[in-house]
Amino acid sequence: MPLHIKRLIGVFAIFIALFLVMRQVLRPSSFGELGHFRAKAINENALRPMHYTVADSCTKCHKDIRSDKDLGFHIKLKCEVCHGPGLKHALYANRFKNKELPDSLLLYKPGERKDCAICHNMNRARIKIQFDTINTTMVHQVNVMKHHVTDPKTKEALKCIDCHNPHQP
Repeated sequence: MPLHIKRLIGVFAIFIALFLVMRQVLRPSSFGELGHFRAKAINENALRPMHYTVADSCTKCHKDIRSDKDLGFHIKLKCEVCHGPGLKHALYANRFKNKELPDSLLLYKPGERKDCAICHNMNRARIKIQFDTINTTMVHQVNVMKHHVTDPKTKEALKCIDCHNPHQP
């Protein structure tokens, strides 16, 4: 066997030995006990504070919005995707019936073009809105889409929610 092949085999053997040693040193002790992850991660994650709730929590008080949403294109979209974490709101908002909610319980109400653009820029099938401009690479003709850019009377930039109900666009 040529000398350079023997050296190459030696280098590979050293690399594999280093890999096995490093794997043993760096692998967490609970790795692999319950599958291909750390078993201790379950307890660590359980100790973290919760922020999100389930959509059914929203439906208890907002049945009208839920019925609108169920008829629209956003039917599969969870409320917290747009409005942010709602656990505190869901747990404590009913204590403030007919009163103004404290700031800590208010949820985000998206209304700017950039809010819609977060999702509408990710999928090629959706209308592309980049803040205040329409992406002209779309199949739709720009002159058909002009009403999405500015108000024809005032020439001011329109917000998406000026014309589209976000719960049933």
